[in-house]
Amino acid sequence: MKKIIFYLMFAVSLYSQAINANSQQLLQLIDYLGVDYAGAVEQGRVINEAEYKEMLDFSAGIHQQLAALPDNEVKDELLMQGAKLSQWVRDKKPAQQIKSLTDTLHSTIISVYNITVTPYAQPELKQAALLYKQHCASCHGVTGEGNGAAALGMDPPPINFHDINRYQQRTLYGLFSTITQGVAGTGMTAFTELTDKQRWSLAFYVGSLAVKNDIKPNDVNHHPLADMTILTTITPAQAKAQYGEQGEQVMTFLRSHPDALFTDKTSPIEFTKQKLRDSFTAYQKQKNDLAYQLAVSAYLDGYELIEKNIGALDKQLMFDIEAAMTDLRNKIRSTASIDSVDNQITTINKKLDVAAALLTSKSLSKEATFAGAFFILLREGLEALLIVAALVAFLVKTKRLDGLRYIHFGWVSALIVGILTWWASVSLFNISGASREITEGIAAIVATVVLLYVGFWMHDKTSAAKWKSFIDDNMHKALSSGTLWTLSGLSFIAVYREAFETILFYQALWVQTGPDGQAMVFSGFITAAAVLVVVGWLIMRYSVRLPLRQFFAVTGWLMFILAIIFAGKGIAALQEAGVLMSYPVNFFRVDLLGIYPNLQGLLLQFVLIVLALFLLRKKSN
Repeated sequence: MKKIIFYLMFAVSLYSQAINANSQQLLQLIDYLGVDYAGAVEQGRVINEAEYKEMLDFSAGIHQQLAALPDNEVKDELLMQGAKLSQWVRDKKPAQQIKSLTDTLHSTIISVYNITVTPYAQPELKQAALLYKQHCASCHGVTGEGNGAAALGMDPPPINFHDINRYQQRTLYGLFSTITQGVAGTGMTAFTELTDKQRWSLAFYVGSLAVKNDIKPNDVNHHPLADMTILTTITPAQAKAQYGEQGEQVMTFLRSHPDALFTDKTSPIEFTKQKLRDSFTAYQKQKNDLAYQLAVSAYLDGYELIEKNIGALDKQLMFDIEAAMTDLRNKIRSTASIDSVDNQITTINKKLDVAAALLTSKSLSKEATFAGAFFILLREGLEALLIVAALVAFLVKTKRLDGLRYIHFGWVSALIVGILTWWASVSLFNISGASREITEGIAAIVATVVLLYVGFWMHDKTSAAKWKSFIDDNMHKALSSGTLWTLSGLSFIAVYREAFETILFYQALWVQTGPDGQAMVFSGFITAAAVLVVVGWLIMRYSVRLPLRQFFAVTGWLMFILAIIFAGKGIAALQEAGVLMSYPVNFFRVDLLGIYPNLQGLLLQFVLIVLALFLLRKKSN
């Protein structure tokens, strides 16, 4: 029980990362085969036997890894394409035909499995030049021509980054994957010791050696290639074919100057609008899964970061935008007409314009900033505080002070892991808003189950016979190691599910305010922390004064109530992440109590209330 509870959070995160890592290796194989096949086969005959054997091996590996991908509605089609690719390699089909099929496979996997294909932060080419000298020059040569001192005798030889034909066929994401994964059977090893940012920096650096363009084309920031997702996932040849000479110039410039995409940081509202535009474009092309993912990202990675800022100025507008974006996701999932989706996005954009004007004309005052900082911590921390304080009071009341270390271990570990998760998200890899909400949603559902278990366990001690048996049975035996670890796991889950999100919300609030406002962020945080300390003290002081039976009853009911709250919040988080569809109903909303106007959350809460009343009544008889 303790292992399931304590490590579930890590399992969810690691599962998501494992899928991404396996998919990344698969994409690398596909990219490598698409580029290198031309060096193995020409006009239906093998021109390099060793290279051709490698292509056969890679095509078989691609089909095998496709079979290992999670099931979805397009997996069968992917497997058919994988089988076709293997057959075409055996049949020595033309290189252009192979390249076309690998491009299709590559783009489909990225869109369907929502693979992260962009750097989370600006690549640093000056730093990359130093990294290249340290890690790459010995094989690829000082200038990147594949003639380094260690290259002698290598088979296959190191890549010549100045090879214009190869340059035309390689994506930046493909280069990043090769640096990350290495290439089996060659001298190219995986550079796992480098950070995500360093590997992306190297990818941009070597991806710009063949052709440099230091002259900034006109209107580059409004060109389609100025979208980082497009820039990193199409080849220079594709850029020229799709966007002409201008596209080729923009591609070469942005590969050499990625800072151009990071100079002007996109505001959360502009980010939201861009994702909505991308979502509609995908929907028009009947890529409904991608459209849905982009709509989810528009909310979680854009709007949600300033949601509380807008709420401080106009709470109804905040709710209206959130409801409109939920309606959009529902329309996409139910395959509504293109006009209906278009009209819904237009409605959202109008509301976003109102929000943008509000934020501009009424930039957060000191009072609003203070209130935002205060309520972020109070709202996110209150449930966790109630649980931890109640568990501590329980152990104090039952004179099991030796068990306090389990509770403290749980919540202190949660804070540390939460801070480390945030640090990793800005330093090592990108954690999407959807991943954040899925983690929070699953944690809330798990917490609901554990809270119900602990609540029933405590309520069970309120009957006279059970209470006497509990007292007579020796506390040390009644509170076994498994029970203590269960309480520790509950302490961990309750705090971790709030810690990471609280940090992100404060980060967003910080960048939305000036120096004066940032001082109020500290004030709001400290005040909210003080309130939470007082609440915890009150719980401790007055609950331990209750007779033991009454204490169990009060604490048990508190656990039940919190379980109902967590159930509502868990469903809402999974709906925001796009895992569950939301069915809005005409009902009131109370965020603090986990009450939201959607059918699934309210239905689950109602079922849990009925179940709790039934079981409690049964135990009372």
